[in-house]
Amino acid sequence: MKRKNIKRNELIRGGLLLAAGILLGALIFSSSGKSKQFEENREHTHAQSDTAQEAGEDNTTWTCSMHPQVRQDEPGNCPICGMELIPAEESDADQDPAELKMTEEAIKLADVQTTRVRKKVPQKEIRLTGKINVDQRRIYTQPSHFPGRIEKLYLNFKGEYVQEGQTIASVYSPELISAQEELLEAIQSGKTNPQLLEAARAKLRQWKLNEDQIAAIEEKGEITERMEIKASTSGIVHKKMVNEGDYINKGSVLYHIAKIDTVWIMFDAYQEDVPLIEQGDQIEFTVSGIPGETFNSTVNFIDPLMDEKSRVARVRAETDNRKGLLKPGMFVEGVMTSGNLGSGEELTVPSSSVMWTGKRSVVYIKIPNREEPTYTLREVVLGASLGEEYIVKKGLEENEEVVTHGTFAVDAATQLAGKSSMMNRRGGRTSTGHDHHQMEEEETDQNKPMTEMPGNDAKWPESQLDSYKNLTNHYMALKNALVNDRKDTENANKMLDALASIDMKAFPQEAHSRWMNLYNKLRNNAKAIAETEELAAQRKHFIALSDAMINLVKTFKAPDDTLFVQFCPMADDNQGAFWLSSEDQVRNPYFGDQMLTCGEVREKVEKQ
Repeated sequence: MKRKNIKRNELIRGGLLLAAGILLGALIFSSSGKSKQFEENREHTHAQSDTAQEAGEDNTTWTCSMHPQVRQDEPGNCPICGMELIPAEESDADQDPAELKMTEEAIKLADVQTTRVRKKVPQKEIRLTGKINVDQRRIYTQPSHFPGRIEKLYLNFKGEYVQEGQTIASVYSPELISAQEELLEAIQSGKTNPQLLEAARAKLRQWKLNEDQIAAIEEKGEITERMEIKASTSGIVHKKMVNEGDYINKGSVLYHIAKIDTVWIMFDAYQEDVPLIEQGDQIEFTVSGIPGETFNSTVNFIDPLMDEKSRVARVRAETDNRKGLLKPGMFVEGVMTSGNLGSGEELTVPSSSVMWTGKRSVVYIKIPNREEPTYTLREVVLGASLGEEYIVKKGLEENEEVVTHGTFAVDAATQLAGKSSMMNRRGGRTSTGHDHHQMEEEETDQNKPMTEMPGNDAKWPESQLDSYKNLTNHYMALKNALVNDRKDTENANKMLDALASIDMKAFPQEAHSRWMNLYNKLRNNAKAIAETEELAAQRKHFIALSDAMINLVKTFKAPDDTLFVQFCPMADDNQGAFWLSSEDQVRNPYFGDQMLTCGEVREKVEKQ
């Protein structure tokens, strides 16, 4: 029994030794192939630990070389393309967090240009439309000086020219026949009673017969049954008041005759321009039907009342028309320069340097005395528009440099760097822009419209051109519906479809960030229009949608044909609003038929 237990123990011991030998051999066999990988993993683990420790100590920000809008506090992979993140270039420790440094290469690539802010006596070029009218002071009535029945009229059309003394009508008048009989009887007794003859002649003169007519009656010695009425002034027939066969009384008006050697031009002035116009101002104007001619007129009256529907005031100017080239009813386009914008010199800034978001107006300032070009955002308060410039009330000092070209590129760089920008006044990390349905927006200014964004050289991807054209075409269809006072959710939904079909991965790096900055605004406002059937609400959302579309085509150029940026100062409760049109003729989407042609073309956007 004991010998059996000993034998069993030896077998167990042998089995354990054998298992240990097999395990040892396996370890030895595999160590040569895996030791290197083990060491690499161990080193990589230590490197990650060290890097993470450095990131924690140095506050390193990690970004993607292909998508610089990605910003993370720790290393990893890009959530967009999967590439490994790299440390972002840190700014100098003493640099203001609101400032942006740009390399000379980046400035050349974005074509950033600056201009010094100067003081000047402000002048504004005001453009006006109007129509030639007859001078109301030079309209005369042509009455009948005796009663009777009109046998014949010699002037039958409005606009016919009439010469003073010309026969304009013949009238059968029993009263005038009696007066002629008295004259003939007085002639027979004229030698004995010359006073009676003179009294008979005077009676005919009271009927406004001239000396030639009276002499003809005396010479013939017979009564004229149809007496002619002569024109008392020269001019054109402005209004015909009677017809042949009508019975008239003494003093009845036959015609209104107007002199047009001087004419009025009735201009329409928008309410923001009315205070800049004074009596005595000179307005040059042209007429499309008279090419190559420029006419001058002088303002002699400004209507103190605004038209309640069109919100314009009539400005009356006067001009010489002795050549007769200007015809009442002609449409004209006028331009004047007003210096009535303040007292003395004012600080002005080029309009290309200003960006708007809601009620805020911002510019980018170049900070002086820096080794590298450095820019910062500055909010300004603007005064009157001078066309190509604005008066600056607050926010700038004379000789400061403002960015006038490439402003959008500078703003895009500040957004990517997480600094204060036009769209994000508080600064902070910029969203990657790929979570389209969950993206948070600024509560104050981010949803408000931007207008007149300076252009740049970003190029729309050729592979996405059809979607770009569809987006623009459906916008135009939506605009035309609003022009015709029709609600339109269909084209708003088609704009959403066009947006969804655009592949964001097709954009190169800089163009990608610019497109994503515009995508939200386009989508949100198209969606708002699609979800409401109130015409007034659709027009309200169309303001912000149009601002985004204008920025889109000015950033990437028009997809197909030249587009026109148009502006109505009466829209948006007299704040003014822009829209895009495929033609230069103004058709207002904010008022429709109520004020169809209210507005003007501000600029053209050329196609790609």
